Amino acid sequence: MDIKNQKAQGFFYAVSSFVAWGFFPIFFKLFDESVSAYEILAHRIIWSVFFMSIVLLFIKKLQNIKILLQNKSTRKALFLSGLLISANWGVYVYAVANDKILEASLGYFINPLMNIIFGFLVFKEKISKISAIAIFIVIFAIGVQIYALKALPVISLLLPITFALYGVVRKQIRVAALEGLFIETLLVLPFALGYVFYLSLISQNHFTNGTNTTIMIISGIATVVPLLAFNAATTRINLSTIGYIQYLSPTLSMLCGVFLFHEELGFYRGISFVLIWIALFLSGFGTMINTKSKS
Repeated sequence: MDIKNQKAQGFFYAVSSFVAWGFFPIFFKLFDESVSAYEILAHRIIWSVFFMSIVLLFIKKLQNIKILLQNKSTRKALFLSGLLISANWGVYVYAVANDKILEASLGYFINPLMNIIFGFLVFKEKISKISAIAIFIVIFAIGVQIYALKALPVISLLLPITFALYGVVRKQIRVAALEGLFIETLLVLPFALGYVFYLSLISQNHFTNGTNTTIMIISGIATVVPLLAFNAATTRINLSTIGYIQYLSPTLSMLCGVFLFHEELGFYRGISFVLIWIALFLSGFGTMINTKSKS
């Protein structure tokens, strides 16, 4: 396959993954209101492990899992990253279930700049002047949210913080994305199974409740398929290109929140989004200049 076709495929895979993640609010809204975010999260973990094990078996990489688990430091690090990604998933599901999709999409817009902050704090990575200005604008945007809500925008902060911390942990482990995610979810699987068992004991388990059963099982597929598409994209196109495409996801989520689920954007929230878009533009512009200067 020539380079042109590879890039075209990579672009298709990247767009597909971020579009799928962008429409996640629609998927999670399919659950009955009686199903808690915790139960949804538990089943997402359970069925993700199930379907990822099938994929790993099919591509003949399941044997790698045993080798990775034998390394104590890797196992501990992946358990920590598993807790962080589970927390991230849980906050997102809670946001969708409680009509806070706009707060969640705002958080994912903040995420790239949060990665820059943690890169500076943990890995002593240099922050360019343009990126520093972008971060200041984001802080100001968060301040606007605090003024409007009279409280911290908890969801908008928890989502990028947990994901940035997840990135910090994963950056220090040399494990492929799919195998890493499988082990992460595998290590937190006992907690998910324990919670579902507890719900059964108190007769609050919704797994056997018709439509919910199907959606809970599909949640595993919905987790694995976009990830596989994303992994396929990273091997075909530049990460900088993927970096720009990733904004499809929170943009689509925001549109879902406003036009499908009738969440109110409001004046101050609108200002926050505009400020963060400006910050992202500046950050992307700065990255482009740095890339050109090095080439």
